[in-house]
Amino acid sequence: MFSCAINPSATPQSAKSKIDLDNPSDNITAFLKMRGNTDGSDTVMWWSGQIFAVIPQEKPALLFEFEGINVARLVHQPDGSWRMLTREYAVYKDPRTGAILDRWQNPYTKEDVAVFNVQNDPVNSSFGSLGRDGKPRMLPLLEMGGDCILGFDVPLAYPNPISQEKFPEHSTGPTYTGSEHFGFYSRIDELSDPGLTSVPTFLAWFREGPWLPWMKMGQRSGLMVYSGYGKKLMGGIDEIPPAFLAHLRKQAPKYLSAPQEFVTPNATSWTVFLREVLDSKSGGG
Repeated sequence: MFSCAINPSATPQSAKSKIDLDNPSDNITAFLKMRGNTDGSDTVMWWSGQIFAVIPQEKPALLFEFEGINVARLVHQPDGSWRMLTREYAVYKDPRTGAILDRWQNPYTKEDVAVFNVQNDPVNSSFGSLGRDGKPRMLPLLEMGGDCILGFDVPLAYPNPISQEKFPEHSTGPTYTGSEHFGFYSRIDELSDPGLTSVPTFLAWFREGPWLPWMKMGQRSGLMVYSGYGKKLMGGIDEIPPAFLAHLRKQAPKYLSAPQEFVTPNATSWTVFLREVLDSKSGGG
């Protein structure tokens, strides 16, 4: 998802200078400090928010609250590039009580369904040194006063891994379409400090996409809109809110640490649900 470049010959920031976001070396350094920790230790990004159903000609309806984490580890490669190894986990919550949901009464189909949490492992990225044009690729980092802002949009359209013919209740059609929209926010003075390998970072995240496969909405008209916010937990997993941390320790402890090896392909809620639920029920066919 994140694609950026490193120019090993670029002049790095000095102890006495402010980071230059237009310098390729400083640009990638800023991103790495914002998103992870260049010392190779785990970084926890936490988020929370709301999920709405949007059906044509109807007022958007609040379906869920959600809460999640991504745990990342940066690995510097011999050629000067970087890899980011991550996995992420999120839960759906009752918007009235805040309780983590195991089952959900679908208000549109009236069916009681099992909730399938986000369990994406891995979600890995590689940062090469050059773009296709042979020039260093630069992240769209913006300095506003004393703040550094990184915002970008990811439009998506690819074959739906869940077959409409084989799993009509769970598939929204032959093509997955959606988009994700990110905003990361840090302080320029902290990014400029060569003694800091990681800096406090705040997150805004928005997503629009099809009905989740476990909702059993089939090809029903409409989509889902996610509105989220969060931050890097500088103190690690111990700063995860207590109720969610207790759930993770009991139900999904491996998601409290980053992967140790870089593997592909990346997982999505659709591919994991297909593997763990649909294929297992159909005998893997």
